This record gives sequence, structure tokens and C-alpha cells, in this order.
Amino acid sequence: MITILLVILIAMDLILVGAVMIAFRRRSQADPIELLREIHAEQRLLKELRDSVRDELLTKYSEMKHLYEKVATMATETEIGLKSSGSILAQEVASVVGDVTKQIQEPLAKAQKQRTVLSSVIQKSREERQILQKAIARAEQLARFFDKKIPYQEVLAEIEDKKYVDARFLLSKGLSSSQVAAELGMPESDVNLIASMA
Repeated sequence: MITILLVILIAMDLILVGAVMIAFRRRSQADPIELLREIHAEQRLLKELRDSVRDELLTKYSEMKHLYEKVATMATETEIGLKSSGSILAQEVASVVGDVTKQIQEPLAKAQKQRTVLSSVIQKSREERQILQKAIARAEQLARFFDKKIPYQEVLAEIEDKKYVDARFLLSKGLSSSQVAAELGMPESDVNLIASMA
């Protein structure tokens, strides 16, 4: 901006000098003292104009410099504020995440323990149920065996039928052939045959 104003000032000087020269040629017949007075007056006006433009330029320059310093200060303060607020925000988020994690972990751990306990109780109840079913079945078999009205051979055949029914039941529960054979005291080949028929 300063450069543009200086260029305008120089251009005005040249225009005025050109005007003076044109006027001088036209007035070459006029009085040279009068012409010098006019040139001197115009030089004084040019000097005043140049001084006022220079003063105005210096004033604008100082205002722009002051404005630049204000903007730089504001930018620095804003940057510092953003950095500090960003770090504070990150700390607060980390704190909240930590608190929520602590609050969730304790109930989750309790739930996991309760689940483990419940699973073990269910497994024990299944095992006890199977033991009870076996005991009841054997008790029924013994009661029939000692009942004199039922022939001995019929009780033994029923016991064998009951073993096959139990084998099918245990296989349907997911036990392997070797486990079923060991559980019921049957040959594993019989259990495999029952498994293939199911």
C-alpha cells in the first residue's frame, strides 16, 4: 500500500513538472520572475502534499503495525487456549473412561463369578440326577429280582433292555461311546451299534 501511494506521489510530481514546463513554454514571453514565483509556489505545494502523504503513510504504517501486533497476540493467545483446552479435554475424557471402566469391571467380575458358580451347581445337579436315576433303576431291578412272582430270566432280560434304553439316553446327551460303555458296564461295540441305529 505504501508503495502504491509513493508511485502515485511520484506520478503527480511528474505531472506537475510537465504542467510547469508546458506553462513555461506558453509563458516564455511572460515575466521570468513571475514564472519563478509560480514554480516556487508549486514546489511548496508539492512539498506540502508530499509531506502530508508521507505523514499519512507513516500513520497508516504504524496503525497497520499495531493491528498486526494485536492479531499476532490474539493468535498466540488463541493457540495457547486451544492447546490447553485440548489437553484438559483429553484428561477429562480419560478420567471419565477410567471411572466408567472401574464401575463396569466390578459388576462384570461379580457376574462372571456368579456364572461360574451357577455352572458348577448345574453340572453337579446333573451328575447327581444321573446317579439317582441309576440307583433307582438298580433298586427297581433288585426289587424285581427278589420278587418271587417274576421269573429270574425275565428280570435279566428286562435289565438288559433297560441298559440299551439308558445307552440311547446317554448318547443323546452327548456322551461318547466309551463313556457310555464304562457307565453301563456294556461292551463298547454294543454301544457303537446302538449309536448307529439312533
